[in-house]
Amino acid sequence: MLRLIFSAAVGALVGGAIAALVGPPGAGIWILAIALPVGILSLVFIRLGASGLASTSVSQDDLTRARAEDRLGVARIEAVRQTGTQINDQPVCEIDVTVQPRRGAAYATTLRSIVPLVELGALRPGAIRPVAILIEGGPEFGFIDGEVSPEEVAGLTVPPQGSVPTLAWPKAQRVVNGARRGPLLGIGPRGRVLRGILFVVVALAVAAAVVAPYSRAVVMTVQAAQEGRIGVDLRRPDELAVAVQALEDEIGHDEVSSVLIRSDFIRVEAPLTPGKTETDVWMYRGGVVDHEGAAPSQPDLAAEQFSWKDIALSKVWALMGKVSAESGIAVGDASAVVSRSTDGDIDSETFGKSVEAPEMFISLRTDYKSVSFRVNADGSGDLVAQ
Repeated sequence: MLRLIFSAAVGALVGGAIAALVGPPGAGIWILAIALPVGILSLVFIRLGASGLASTSVSQDDLTRARAEDRLGVARIEAVRQTGTQINDQPVCEIDVTVQPRRGAAYATTLRSIVPLVELGALRPGAIRPVAILIEGGPEFGFIDGEVSPEEVAGLTVPPQGSVPTLAWPKAQRVVNGARRGPLLGIGPRGRVLRGILFVVVALAVAAAVVAPYSRAVVMTVQAAQEGRIGVDLRRPDELAVAVQALEDEIGHDEVSSVLIRSDFIRVEAPLTPGKTETDVWMYRGGVVDHEGAAPSQPDLAAEQFSWKDIALSKVWALMGKVSAESGIAVGDASAVVSRSTDGDIDSETFGKSVEAPEMFISLRTDYKSVSFRVNADGSGDLVAQ
């Protein structure tokens, strides 16, 4: 199970990194913040389990079962060695013991266990301590000082260590209710390939789940890389078309009153209902659309709205190139704003209102200079410097 958790954490880390790379600001950060400590902790516990770390304590249920099945005994401490590893500032030790059960043959064994500093003194070589053997035939046992009467282990003599067989503690197993229980998935050579495939599948599934909300951004990033570009530029025709379709799907119609197009995001003001003036803001960035609520400035007339079809989306990038050529300023972080032009007829009822044909304003700037050109939103007509 720990290995599955570790695989899932690895997948989450990969997915979170991809989301942070291609998604909007902050994407994937909380995934990384959770997956990293989970991955580290699960790896630590995997390593500890693989090292055969055991506990020398015995539960009351284990003691009751051992007493009922006559699996009490005594153990002599032969040697204690600190491994140099500490967990929660407590040393991990290797403890050599010789065990003499009340029933059955004596044996020698070595266990690795976390030993609290206050208990190190009780593990001096030569000390005899009562034990409960956790499974028939051992070697798993636990110390039970103060839990049994002297009579229950009276008459037991521990033979010399070299005169008895040595039994090794099974790795990655523990005794539950008098029986050994291994991990849900084995750790031996048998089935290693299938386990490896399972771990990879789990990691890929988790990574895909994390990245799924940003699938558009992933696809566009891959396509940009195939064209030799680093990152997505939403001003280019193909990427702009994908973003506009996502916005239209999220808004529910194709009417807008203002559009801002930049390389990394598109901001739109659009009516909640076509023909009504209640207007909200939507933002496309990193493959997702955010609905940001009411627009800071509400239009006076529904006639300020226009359709995406009124904008020559496929020409935006080319128009920016023309503006760059005419002004001598590199396209850089050029932006385009589209809105209806103002009614200049003083005799009109809509004088001063943005109800005329949509126009596109393209702006380029450097640290020392900025320019702006106007063109019809459908791409017709000449570029006019502002």
